[in-house]
Amino acid sequence: MSALKKELKVSSTNSLNGYFPVRTNNSDDSFDWDVAQGIVVRNLYKKTVAKKLVNVVEDDKGNKIDKSLDSFCELCRDDFEKRLDETELWTYLEKMYFSNGAFYEVAPESLLFKITSLSSSSSKNRLGDLFSSLMGGFYINNPVRFQRNFLEQQVVDSLRDSRVLVDFDDKRISKGINEKPYLPFLTKFFREDIKFLADRPKYMLEKLEGLLKLYAYLYTAQLALNIKGWTSEPTSKPLYFIMENETASKERVDLVKNGHQKVSRLIENIFPYLSMSESLQEPDAKTNIHRIPLWMLASTLTEEDSPALAKYAEEFARDRNKDKNPDYQFPHDKTISDPQYWLKLLLELSLKQFDKGETRAAAQGKFIKATGEALCSAFVKNRGQVGRVLVMNQDFLELITNLAIGENEKLRFHELLKEFEARGIYFDMQTQQSLIQFYERVGNVERMSDSGDAVYVRKTV
Repeated sequence: MSALKKELKVSSTNSLNGYFPVRTNNSDDSFDWDVAQGIVVRNLYKKTVAKKLVNVVEDDKGNKIDKSLDSFCELCRDDFEKRLDETELWTYLEKMYFSNGAFYEVAPESLLFKITSLSSSSSKNRLGDLFSSLMGGFYINNPVRFQRNFLEQQVVDSLRDSRVLVDFDDKRISKGINEKPYLPFLTKFFREDIKFLADRPKYMLEKLEGLLKLYAYLYTAQLALNIKGWTSEPTSKPLYFIMENETASKERVDLVKNGHQKVSRLIENIFPYLSMSESLQEPDAKTNIHRIPLWMLASTLTEEDSPALAKYAEEFARDRNKDKNPDYQFPHDKTISDPQYWLKLLLELSLKQFDKGETRAAAQGKFIKATGEALCSAFVKNRGQVGRVLVMNQDFLELITNLAIGENEKLRFHELLKEFEARGIYFDMQTQQSLIQFYERVGNVERMSDSGDAVYVRKTV
C-alpha cells in the first residue's frame, strides 16, 4: 500500500519535523545534553516529576527560573527529620547533595529534574527526540538498584517516593518521534547499549552523556552516508576513526577517503532529502500512522502514484523558479510511469533549491554549520595537512569497548572489531595495533598464544 499523501501541495517553505534535531534556524540553547539525558531517563524508567513538585517562577526581568529541585530539597528535609532523630545531620546532607550538583549523581532518576521546566513546544526537545526515536518505546520494567551509603539512601528513598515521581504518560512525549526507524541497524544497537548502561546504574550516571554524544555523531554520519541510497534499507557504512595519540597522514587511505571529510560533503543532502520526504507523507499520531523513512516510502510507491508525483514535481519546479525564471518550462515527460523516476527528480529539485547563489543557500549553510557544531564536534579534529579526521579519546574507547563486549566477559579482538563496525565505528590496521597496545596498558587483554593470533579483550565494568 502506498504511503503517499493524498493531496500533494507545494509550500514556499521547507519543513522538517522528524528524523533529525537540527533545523535551518536554531536557538543557542537548542542542543542541551542535560535535557537530552533527562528525556532518555524519562523514557527508560517511565517516570517523571510530579506536577505538584514542579515550581517554575519568573524573576524581575521575566526570565523563568526552575525551583523544582528546591521544592524537592524541602520535601527531603521533612522526610529526613521524620525518619531520624539526628536532625542536625540535615545541614551536612544538604551541603553534600544539594549545593554542588552532586544530587544528579545519586541515581539516574535525579536527571528528571533537568526537564521539569521543559515545555512540549521547546526546541530543546529535538535533541531528546532523536534518542526517543532510537529507543522506539524501549523501557525497563525492573530497574537495577545498587548499594549506597546510609545518608545517600535517604535522598534516593525520598526521590523515588510517589509524591515525587509519577508514571510517565506516553501521550506527553514530544511530537517529533511518531516515526519508524530511519537507521534500523543503529536503533538495534542503541537499545542494546542503553540497556547495558541501565543494568549498571552507577556506570550509567558516568557514561550516559558520552553514549548520547557518540550516537548523535554515529546517527548523523550514517544518515549522511546512507541517505542517497534510498532504494534499499540503510546499512553500516565504513567510517574510520583514529586514537587521539596517533598521527594522521595522507597515506592512510581509509582515514582520508572514508572519514569525516566524506561525511561533511554529504551532510548537505540531509535537510533537502528529509524535508522532501516529509512533504510527501501525512503522519498522524491519533490514527497511528507513523512517519516513515525515505527508503521505506520509496518501496511503497506504485505506478498509480506517478501522475501525482509528476504533477507535484512540475509545481515544485515552477515554484522554485518563479522569481529568477518566470517563463520556466518543465522539461520532463509527465507520462513516464516509473514512480522512482519522479521521486529521484523531486529529491534533485529539493537539493537544487539550496545551490550556491539561490535564495535558500544561506539557510542550508546554517543547517550544515549547526550540525557540525552540535553533533560532530566531540569527534572531529583538525590534523594539519590531512584536514579534519575522526578522533576517539580514551574515555570513548573504554565506553565502546564495554558496550561491544556487552554481557560477555570477553571477546576475541577480531570479534570486538566486528561489533564496532556494526555500530558504524571502523579502525584501519594501524589503529588496530594501537588499540591492542591501549588495552595492554589498561590491563584488559588476554593472549591465548605466543603468536598473538588469539587476543581476547575483557570489559572493565
